[in-house]
Amino acid sequence: MAAEMSPADAVGALVPAITLLGFGAAAALVSRALNLSPIVGYLLAGILIGPGMLNLIHESGGTHLLAELGVVFLLFDIGMHVSLRELKESRSDLLGLAPMHLLLTGLISAGALYMLGISWPIAIAVGLSLGLSSTAVVARILTEREQNSCPIGRTATHVLIFQDIVAIFLMIFATSLGEEETGMAGLAGLVSDYMLNGNAVPLAATLLLAFAQALIAFGAAMLFSRYLLNPVFRTLAATRNDEAFTAFTLLLVLAAACATAVIGLSLTLGAFLAGLAVSGTPFRHQVQTEMGPFRGLLLSFFFISVGLSIDLPGLMRNLPLVVIAAFGILIVKTALGYIAARVNGWSVPGATQLGTLLAQGSEFTLVILSLASITANMPPALMGSLIAAIALSLALAPSWAMLGGKLSRELARRKQVTVETASEPVGERPVIVIGMTAAGRLAVDALADFDIPYIATDGDPDRFLSAVADGYNVSFGDASNVKLMDAVGGSNARAVVLGKARYEVSKEVTPGLTRRFPDLIRLVAVENIHDLDRYLELNVRAHLVASEPKGIEMVADMLRVLGVPDEDLADWLTREADLFTIGEASDRQEKADEKEDLEGTVEEAA
Repeated sequence: MAAEMSPADAVGALVPAITLLGFGAAAALVSRALNLSPIVGYLLAGILIGPGMLNLIHESGGTHLLAELGVVFLLFDIGMHVSLRELKESRSDLLGLAPMHLLLTGLISAGALYMLGISWPIAIAVGLSLGLSSTAVVARILTEREQNSCPIGRTATHVLIFQDIVAIFLMIFATSLGEEETGMAGLAGLVSDYMLNGNAVPLAATLLLAFAQALIAFGAAMLFSRYLLNPVFRTLAATRNDEAFTAFTLLLVLAAACATAVIGLSLTLGAFLAGLAVSGTPFRHQVQTEMGPFRGLLLSFFFISVGLSIDLPGLMRNLPLVVIAAFGILIVKTALGYIAARVNGWSVPGATQLGTLLAQGSEFTLVILSLASITANMPPALMGSLIAAIALSLALAPSWAMLGGKLSRELARRKQVTVETASEPVGERPVIVIGMTAAGRLAVDALADFDIPYIATDGDPDRFLSAVADGYNVSFGDASNVKLMDAVGGSNARAVVLGKARYEVSKEVTPGLTRRFPDLIRLVAVENIHDLDRYLELNVRAHLVASEPKGIEMVADMLRVLGVPDEDLADWLTREADLFTIGEASDRQEKADEKEDLEGTVEEAA
């Protein structure tokens, strides 16, 4: 019979958890109030309660376990955002911009670390991790600026997906560098045996081994998703038992993490593969909603534990170096990101905004730096300075991205194009989108997704410049009158989409448009019932804005009348819903509700 824990022992065991919870909650609230990334708040909380300041808590087996679980759930969540469909659709970015961006920034960082005396294998692992950008921070910026579905937002998301996949590879590689001390099993054990025999494994062999392990694991996850996981989730959904659904998902995450650890890989790889398996099922949104609180809570423990490990006196001595390093990360990654974007066909304004958006450090770099194989081979002072510099770059990321947005709009102003110089697409009859509002942008996104030619115009200078800076191909000019319709291809247009409802103008031009273009389809999204009725009287296909993203009802109707099959339309609407699930865990429940609204729109459009 097990001995009972004394009250004193119970209190001693609970105090670290209570401290982490209390300061974690306070850090989240303060960060939100100051408009900072929560990651920065958690790191500062760890420094505050650590041995360098209040000395309320020390690193222990319990804190390490909580931190490891935080990373486990982070990798599970990231895995759910990676799907074969998204990889296929974003292949141009995944094969061009994303690897070039990572190699330029990562290899230069690795070279700098090597010059500081770090061995090549460690320098490559840490250097490539410094080339990564923060998924959490970039997703939050895109959501706040409503850029998820615009070209800038989509390309940034594709780059982040690529980086998340590479981060898994980096974790396998970095972990394998320390396997001779940890006695890991499986394929990696061959490397350990080779090392124990007195030889050094070539760096290329270690990289190849890490790649082979990742490839085998990815294949196993796909088979598991198709033949086992999907049927189990369907059975659980049929029971309508939320507790059983949540319990099974927790079991899946922890069991997958333990399974990969047993065969010689890391806990986090198993969690990522579990998320990858879930991403191939129709239940990914429900799982994201259920797991969001666990992910947010446990991940806060990880970042607090990173703060605990920082040597505060050493950090203060190197504070000027930390500030220089943080701005160095932002400036160098912006410049290299700009070069990569320009080489891959982006305009000067778009490349500028993309470079600043992806310029900060990554939470994954903190994960890599926390691995035993890395901490054992890097000087503590350099380690602490790197962690602090990454944290500072994360704190500055929103302001840096805002500065990049303003600069890109100024560059767009200097390259402004008038509507008279716009050329009509060759081949299929185009769709004209007038006004790059939220609804107009959504229409352009949909037309681009289905390879339907379009011409976009906007007569509002601010909207026009913002659209150009965000990567849209748009011309400047007020195309809401009959005379200018010919200039933008109106005589051959299949449809006209009004991004902004201007009833008085529409009423004035309707007689002329009807006489000259009797087959022209016109669509508009309106904000109230009064405008809806008035536009319907003009024979304009008007739709009341009732859900997010704005104009989704109008765009669904536009695609239907253009001949897009209902099945493809439903898939597109689901993809739009996915764009609203990339943000922070606190936003997931709201995004799930938006998805339900979109599904209702699919039924109406069908």
